[in-house]
Amino acid sequence: MSIKILDFLGRYATVLMASSVFVALILPRLASFLNPLLTPAVWGLLFLAMVRLDWVGVKQNIKRWRIGGVALLWMLIGSPALMWVCVMQLGVAPGIAIAMVLMASSAPLNSVPAMVMMMGLNGALALVVMVGATFLLPITVPVIAFELMNVRLDMSAWEMAGRLTSMLASALVASVLCRRWIGTVRITAWKTRADGVVVILMAVFAVAIMDGVTTLLIDDPSRILMITLLSFVANAILQLVGFGLFKTIGWKDALTLGFAGGNRNMGLILAVLPATADPDITLYFALAQFPMYVYPALLKPLVRKWSDPH
Repeated sequence: MSIKILDFLGRYATVLMASSVFVALILPRLASFLNPLLTPAVWGLLFLAMVRLDWVGVKQNIKRWRIGGVALLWMLIGSPALMWVCVMQLGVAPGIAIAMVLMASSAPLNSVPAMVMMMGLNGALALVVMVGATFLLPITVPVIAFELMNVRLDMSAWEMAGRLTSMLASALVASVLCRRWIGTVRITAWKTRADGVVVILMAVFAVAIMDGVTTLLIDDPSRILMITLLSFVANAILQLVGFGLFKTIGWKDALTLGFAGGNRNMGLILAVLPATADPDITLYFALAQFPMYVYPALLKPLVRKWSDPH
């Protein structure tokens, strides 16, 4: 029965992911219950992305270092600069402005490689860029936070780098051991079931990070809806600009990099913010989960249509 459930979840992965993000609003108590599982869920998504990838394809994408280098410059420097210009023009609240720039300065979400593979895009390219950006975060984010926005992170760059390295290295070692034990043929055959596990882990993450949003929605619905709309626009802008920058390398790779650029790992930033940080930062990070879970369901049919030669 459990295998059939995973098959079902994997078959309708993008639609179920889009639905799961609304569960926290309906069942607010579930968020606090699932909160301790937030970090394991992030690790599990990273592990699944690594264990399922064609590492030959990864090596090929590493050799395309110019594309990867430009993508990293765009995601870690260009996009936060663009977002900073946008929020200054919009005149949004200071906490929301800081959150939007921090979002745009973070690495792609750990689950992005798994998500783009679900949509039929280049998971290997997404993984290479995600890992590269994640390892560079301890250098880029403190500079942006300290010099540009005067935000103080409650962690040194070295400590942040150590934690990120530990997470990435442990997931990599576990994925290598799993591939040797189970075998790549069986892993490939279990694609739909693995997608089902991804749906479960992403649902856990989405519900956990939405803790307290329901109360705020009841108290001030117009403000919550406006910030949510703003998060959809910010995500879409980063995706569209990223796609435009890389459209000459082929629409699939460009869409992969665009999607990675729009869906950032705000959980890593949230984990190192001080307790005294503006609560609007946490609020924006929570509401920004909606576009990250809804857009894949909208993009997958388009990718399938564009991939159809007839």
